[in-house]
Amino acid sequence: MTPEQRQHIDALVERYTKKTAGSKRYTQANRAVLADPRAAAGFRSEWKEMVYPIVNTTSAGSKIYDVDGNEYIDLVNGFGPTAFGHAPSFVVEAVKAQLDRGFAIGPQADLAGKVARLFCEMTGNDRMTFCNTGSEAVMAAMRLARTVTGREKQFDEVLVKGVQRSGAAPRSMPVAPGMPASQVENMIVLEYGTPTSLQWIRDNADDLAAVVVEPVQSRHPHLRPFDFLREIRKITEASGTAFVMDEVVTGFRVHPGGMQAVIGIRADLATYGKVVGGGLPIGVLAGNNKFMDALDGGQWRFGDESFPEVGVTFFAGTFVRHPLVLAAMWAVLNHIKEQGPALQENLAKKTASLAGRLNTLFAGRGVATKIESYSSWFYFHFHNEHPLASLYYYHLRERGIHIQEGFPCFLTTAHSDADFERIYVAFEESLDALQSAGILAKAAVPAAAAAASSVGAAPVGGLARGGHPPGGAPLTESQIEIWLSAQLGDEASCAFNESVTLRLNGSLDAGALHTAMNRIVARHDALRATFSSTGEEMRISGSMSFDYPTTDLSSRPLAQAEAAFADLLDADARTVFDLVQGPCIRSHLVKLAEGAHAFVLTAHHIICDGWSTNVIVDELAAIYGALCRGEAAELPAPLPFSEYARMQASRDKAELAKTEEFWLKEFAVRPPSLDLPTDRPRPTEKSLPSSTKRSRRPARARAARCL
Repeated sequence: MTPEQRQHIDALVERYTKKTAGSKRYTQANRAVLADPRAAAGFRSEWKEMVYPIVNTTSAGSKIYDVDGNEYIDLVNGFGPTAFGHAPSFVVEAVKAQLDRGFAIGPQADLAGKVARLFCEMTGNDRMTFCNTGSEAVMAAMRLARTVTGREKQFDEVLVKGVQRSGAAPRSMPVAPGMPASQVENMIVLEYGTPTSLQWIRDNADDLAAVVVEPVQSRHPHLRPFDFLREIRKITEASGTAFVMDEVVTGFRVHPGGMQAVIGIRADLATYGKVVGGGLPIGVLAGNNKFMDALDGGQWRFGDESFPEVGVTFFAGTFVRHPLVLAAMWAVLNHIKEQGPALQENLAKKTASLAGRLNTLFAGRGVATKIESYSSWFYFHFHNEHPLASLYYYHLRERGIHIQEGFPCFLTTAHSDADFERIYVAFEESLDALQSAGILAKAAVPAAAAAASSVGAAPVGGLARGGHPPGGAPLTESQIEIWLSAQLGDEASCAFNESVTLRLNGSLDAGALHTAMNRIVARHDALRATFSSTGEEMRISGSMSFDYPTTDLSSRPLAQAEAAFADLLDADARTVFDLVQGPCIRSHLVKLAEGAHAFVLTAHHIICDGWSTNVIVDELAAIYGALCRGEAAELPAPLPFSEYARMQASRDKAELAKTEEFWLKEFAVRPPSLDLPTDRPRPTEKSLPSSTKRSRRPARARAARCL
């Protein structure tokens, strides 16, 4: 971080916290009793004082208002359910009328039948049932699919993330701690829309209970593999597998009949939520009779010998069919039916126009990020642009645009032309503000990176050795293991902090040291690596200026300086790396006394190990020494780590299979369990504290070992 950037952040923090002081006070006052993940979302120590949510008091149309009286144009819109603006009059009136009638829980609500009939008429489903949330509807769909097919496995993405390695079968694991691996062992997550995934589904279709897809993903709206979906429909129809479309986001936002109406594909089951509730909590599971009958046994009549013949599973909830929600849903369905498809089509055109203008703005300013859009939402992220790019969202909120990093931006029919223009201007002004501080600036090769060519670096900003452009690369098997371990929490991630301290005695040329480190970072692409938020891709920055703080402790007595330095090292060990935003390496130069410095170099194990540290230290000595002597360091060009990762991913599958077969035979008979000592009780949960023990050997002992 440059001094100008630090000054920029400090000024923004002062303005932002002054404007939203009430939200900040509210968050702090309630933190002790309110366990709210959003109160810590996007935590960054660099601007810790701004990490709190905007606290809302009132809302109407396209606007929300906070406790300080600030007005915001809302782009979050409840993460999708608000499609007609906040508190649309037709919903408010319907809910008020139902309030006057009462809202008994338990007896069948008189609205339930006619809401279900209208819902099925508009979406083309045979039957439907009510849930409390979209997530609940998806879980119910899984239960029905297993019940009807009698199978266990399914392909989906509910609280699960996939792990795919070249030559190996895909497997799944929970997205967060606290979810047993056994809970997801029968779920397989595959890459969406690829021929490889399609072939896997085709090969395993007879064992699958369901294939669950989000037809247009909210965070990848440009990905629209409709032919892929048509082929899945054919495969699942032939195998008797349930084809489930997750329309929680797309349902009623893209068309009165959802994505099934848009692309002309009829799923066995479909899940809905968000928009159809008009702002109230709602989920819907709908589909054909074959699967939906497993909820109540199917059709039977009074006055004859008929009875519920279909085997059922259990699904219920206290608040499903809540009268207030049904009233809102009835109002929303009728509003959408009266307006027709033109309602969604007109809003989609305005959204596409805004996204196009913003993409032109970004491209004209040298920002590589592209805004993706579909229907009435768009999505973008700046993960690869700059480590401080998250400030963009604070600038937007400062300018009256309510937006959340990492979430799609949803537009509504209540957004006026003036709102659309104000959104564009806020995006433009926020970009101006960051670029004035050297953040999100036009791509340029820094002087240190350009100078790196004199010590055998791969070209920066162009093609690396092997013809691969800087950018995405797969993770190696070891990196995947480290990534997954780091997801257990900050403490677990900090256990992978690799640190070395170089004691520098004598006169130090701090400028030469800084230049040497920048040349090393330019030489080795792994040191410029960050990772996608899902851990599926390693992203290499084409250039990176490596700066670090300097601390002067020389005014203190040496013992106190050493004690302060020990505290600094302890704090460094406990400081987590942001593997997504980066960087994954940092340094700190500490002056302990005249002629005595300590240079701390810390990197996350996902990009650096002990051998790597030796390479860095050796190159630092060579380049620093050459700079001090006014010479050029002669170092061989390194193999880019991204190239190594790609080679690992493209290994011959037949050879990998042979290797696996060899080891399976080697361990066909399981070795006996180890008889480990039980000298002390072990905790039920793994702990991560550790310490370092050091010892010194005399030089003659080292010489003897070398002989």
